[in-house]
Amino acid sequence: MTYPHHDIVIVGSGIAGLSTYLYLSESEAFKEGKISICLIAKSTLQTTNTAWAQGGIAAVHAIGDDFEKHIEDTMVAGAHMNEKQVVRKVVEAAPALLNDLIRWGTSFDRNAANDYDLAKEGGHSEARIWHAEDQTGHAIQSALMQHVADSAKAKVLANTLLVDVIKDINGQFHLHLFDESRKFFYEITTSKLVLATGGTGMLYSKTTNQHVATCDGIFIAKKLGATIENLSYIQFHPTGLFHDGNNSFLVSEALRGAGAVLRNQQGEAFMHQYDERLDLAPRDIVSRAILAEMRKHGNAFVFLDATHLSPAVIDHHFPAIKDQCKALLNIDITKEMIPVVPIQHYSCGGIKVDAFGETIVSGLFAIGEVASTGLHGANRLASNSLLEAIAFAKFATEKLLVLSDYQPAVPVTFKIECFDIDRSKIQELLSKHAGIIKNTKGLKQALSALQTIKSNAVAVAFNPFHFASGALLDVGILLIEDALRQEKNRGVFYNEDLVNDLVP
Repeated sequence: MTYPHHDIVIVGSGIAGLSTYLYLSESEAFKEGKISICLIAKSTLQTTNTAWAQGGIAAVHAIGDDFEKHIEDTMVAGAHMNEKQVVRKVVEAAPALLNDLIRWGTSFDRNAANDYDLAKEGGHSEARIWHAEDQTGHAIQSALMQHVADSAKAKVLANTLLVDVIKDINGQFHLHLFDESRKFFYEITTSKLVLATGGTGMLYSKTTNQHVATCDGIFIAKKLGATIENLSYIQFHPTGLFHDGNNSFLVSEALRGAGAVLRNQQGEAFMHQYDERLDLAPRDIVSRAILAEMRKHGNAFVFLDATHLSPAVIDHHFPAIKDQCKALLNIDITKEMIPVVPIQHYSCGGIKVDAFGETIVSGLFAIGEVASTGLHGANRLASNSLLEAIAFAKFATEKLLVLSDYQPAVPVTFKIECFDIDRSKIQELLSKHAGIIKNTKGLKQALSALQTIKSNAVAVAFNPFHFASGALLDVGILLIEDALRQEKNRGVFYNEDLVNDLVP
């Protein structure tokens, strides 16, 4: 039996997946009909973490800034665990990549002089954050989606879950897909597979990620034999809005860049006690400082004070934050302080790839948050994530276009496995034992509990929720195992039983 074949399949519809599609679609091979591309979205095209990104995308532009400063800031934030050659490659490509985003329809804010209005965020020595108010991700997502929609040759499968992938003896990937709208399974094949499936947010009880961030890409890549590294390098955003609900609204770091100040519930500014960079220290330092203040005073949150900023600045640069705080907590941030707490935000580790986004499995690529590229090291510098996604989309395109061509697919047999797993228990264990501050005893307890859940899981008929919960369980175990292998505290990783190797 033959199945629909595409030369390249991209799984994921955030900036990484859409940019990869657009770069490939601009190639002569695609224009001449020599290659076919298929883009798969787990939900709707706009249901991505990209769409929620507030702060912006980092690229050198202003007078006084330069590549060396951006490289050094990235290395310092990453505790020098970054791969410097990769950092340089991404940073030096950034200005041209921003031009591509603009060419594809993204509009970035300009100042009174009609130059780009660059912001400064934590860990950056210069203002180099390109933004669209406080909804930069939404602006990028919308522009890229429109550009893909305008392509007459676009092949997009929305509301489609990737259940499994098998690589046959001829090197062809067989993708087992579930159409969530029509409730049926089907199979397609491809010579080259790009995973752009996002992060690990739903491993935690509270996250800034969207509900689709269920570790699918890592789960699939591991089964295919790819290397998974540094999963325990989880970045917590210091200022998630303190409110009910699984998903926390992120209060952009750019608000601190504009002058907002962190205060404890006694009204005292406290960052001077922890770092000379104050409220704009790297995120791992700020998150631990907030946690220390909460523990010191027995409070569940601290405040972010923007009341001294001009209401005009708030209205012009941070309208979404103002509106969300009003809608969710009924507070006016020009007059009242914002209750905030560190919240799971970004995975710095993931599927290990080379400088072109390819894994050790030939033809398998990983791009965006699902990948471990070497850019972030032990902690991501603010606004380097959107940059990384489009950079590796560009780098991967170069390699995708020269890899070997199609070979006949050999039939394979899929075995669907689905178990009744309590997702909330997984999230509870990871949140309690694999958060900002960990200890070895807690990690071992969490690993044992997760392994017990896995061994006692009862098989059930397939449904997307339980399938995704199974992926979360497997990746949760990998994360805890990675945490137990860590020998020092670096960047976002902190185990109070280990040697302190944190960069101040």
